[in-house]
Amino acid sequence: MGESMYLNSRSSETVDQLASRIPQLVRVLLEDFEIEAAPVQLEGVDDLYEVFDRDQIFLIQDGMIHMSKNGQNMVSFDEGDLIGIHHAFDMPTPILRTDEYVELIPIDRDRFLRHIYSDKRRQHYWSHLLVCQNAMMMNYLADLFKDQVRPTAGFQNVQPGEVIIQQGEPADHVYTIISGEADVFVDGVKVGDIGEEEVFGAMAVFTGEPRSATVIARTPCSVMAVPQKDFVLLIEAQPKAAVNLIENFARRITILNQQLIDKEEEKEGSEQP
Repeated sequence: MGESMYLNSRSSETVDQLASRIPQLVRVLLEDFEIEAAPVQLEGVDDLYEVFDRDQIFLIQDGMIHMSKNGQNMVSFDEGDLIGIHHAFDMPTPILRTDEYVELIPIDRDRFLRHIYSDKRRQHYWSHLLVCQNAMMMNYLADLFKDQVRPTAGFQNVQPGEVIIQQGEPADHVYTIISGEADVFVDGVKVGDIGEEEVFGAMAVFTGEPRSATVIARTPCSVMAVPQKDFVLLIEAQPKAAVNLIENFARRITILNQQLIDKEEEKEGSEQP
């Protein structure tokens, strides 16, 4: 036996465990089943079911068959795999193809199913096989989707004196300083600084308003910029960033509250005779 059915992408441990069961299940299903047809050899085929009728499934004796969609191989089968199960039932599935030599044993679908359903033990293993294949694909798609929704972050290297964000400009990214330090200015007056792992530029992204401050690198900085639409994914991927963000917001609220208190005290002082 070869490696059996596998997915043409980085697979998870769960998918690998499911795949390891399939050759064993196929062997059990073929016990006491008389194979009548002689093996057929093919040297490359664009679509297996343009060559054979759909009332046949196949046991791979040698070589490899790929399940392909839009010219991309997604799933591969090799020696010991039973292929064509979905195609035999006229399911809308990707094509089965190969560019190489392959040797297949045709199996009449209806005779094989009668063999399975004549024995409760084989029925159990048949259901197990179908469930394994379905679970493999579901886990694979879940892993693939998880990979695709990772935040698309851009990294910038900024020199001292360079502007990272400009007051008054539209806000479409949230930033994190990976290394280095930066100063924060409002109307040309320095009002704070930003250190490593601090998240900044999020307030305007949340409110939809223009940038309220300018941030300028004080030292050489490595900065990660995350698009607004991916910011929630950043928080999920980096919980520490969420903590820093909350701390920044709390610090800003504290400063604003102190400014309001100072203004109220100044106002009260000016009103006294």
